[in-house]
Amino acid sequence: MMKQSHKQYIDLYRAHRDMVNDGSTEVMNQQREAAAALLEEQGLPSHKEERYKYTDAEEAFAPDYGLNLRRTPSNVDPYEVYKCNVPNLSTSLFFVVNDVPCDAPQSARALLPEGVIITSFRQAATMGRADLLEKYYNQAAANDRDFKTGHDGVTLLNTLLAQDGLLIYLPKGTELKAPIQVVNVAAARMDMMCVRRIIVVAEEGAKGSVLFCDHAEGDSHYLTTQVIEAYAEEGAKLNLYSIEETNDNTTRFSTLYVEQAAQSRISYDGIVLTCGKSRNRLDVRLRGEEASTELYGAVIADDKQRVDNNILVEHLSPKCTSDMLYKYVLDGQSNGAFAGKVYVAPGAQQTASEQTNANICVTPTARAFSQPMLEIYADDVKCNHGSTIGKLDEGALFYMRQRGISEAEARLMLQHAFINDVLRHVDIEHLHDRLSHLVDLRFRKELGQGCHGCKGCAKK
Repeated sequence: MMKQSHKQYIDLYRAHRDMVNDGSTEVMNQQREAAAALLEEQGLPSHKEERYKYTDAEEAFAPDYGLNLRRTPSNVDPYEVYKCNVPNLSTSLFFVVNDVPCDAPQSARALLPEGVIITSFRQAATMGRADLLEKYYNQAAANDRDFKTGHDGVTLLNTLLAQDGLLIYLPKGTELKAPIQVVNVAAARMDMMCVRRIIVVAEEGAKGSVLFCDHAEGDSHYLTTQVIEAYAEEGAKLNLYSIEETNDNTTRFSTLYVEQAAQSRISYDGIVLTCGKSRNRLDVRLRGEEASTELYGAVIADDKQRVDNNILVEHLSPKCTSDMLYKYVLDGQSNGAFAGKVYVAPGAQQTASEQTNANICVTPTARAFSQPMLEIYADDVKCNHGSTIGKLDEGALFYMRQRGISEAEARLMLQHAFINDVLRHVDIEHLHDRLSHLVDLRFRKELGQGCHGCKGCAKK
């Protein structure tokens, strides 16, 4: 029998439909009824669905969280409170507090080339760029059929309730001078559900990097649904980085849909430093010849934290390449899950794909689950996948202790070196150095003890 966690949200929408629509855009409002009907039909996913084998969305969405349907803005200036930046790295800095995009000062736009648009969906509609929303909103997400298992229920819920979002648009031939940094902050005096929506568009030949940072403050419990749709048109190059540094009271469902045209390149680095429960879904569709994608992930978890990465790469055209590397260090009673699937369509000849997942369980009570998969319908391909689950190298520990290094320090060094295999793929030097420092602090359990004057971090 289907559980009913989703019903409370459908009832909430229907009871306050006018309020939801009034606080949103026409393009988003046009999608709600279809999303409601599909969600009502199939519900939220449970463990019984293959892609949610390790995360029960039904259970996660059962509590009654508050929602900001009136679009009440935050009463703090995030540019004053959250000094979240990477030392020595100039970024174009933008904030989303809970699920409300904040007005950015001119200083945040000083490094942006002419024609680049970074604004809320509502502002995009009022400034005459509703055409971008019409072209891209819910296009990648709505194509989600996941091999006959139906639309993703969490994405449907997001489409039903999202009232605004953040648009990042790089016009044809644009090259960003500095990365765009989007800081998502969960901050409320009550248990809150945040419904975030983001569109990233890199038109033909555009190049740029976007850094997403997720933070949470206070003692409230947060449930976040985040749907990002990223489009790389012909010859575009896009680097996406995601750093999660929330807390034990946070449950996050993040879904990234990527659509790539011919000769485009997308690189993605997903780093989970701290969380409560984190479920990250990544779907990449290589639709044009010679498109390439590089997907890297690092997870550090302890206590009772749970991290689930579920990835699907679809090779739909010839001569495309994909590379996937995910590494986990699991301590305490934490759980880490990885499921990666590479699908090669009929006719997608000369495909090249590598997939690797490696896990270290520091304690006997930590659990790692690994499920690498290949589904191939072409004969001229080079595809490999592999998975390992183990402990720290006792031989290396013995070698380091023989040279005067304490056991505790040797363990920290080996864990850091293990994660560094992922960090070395971060192309931005100062960001790489910063992440390496944060990883070191995380292993030493010193993360969050002062973050360059950020008042939010100081409260942790």
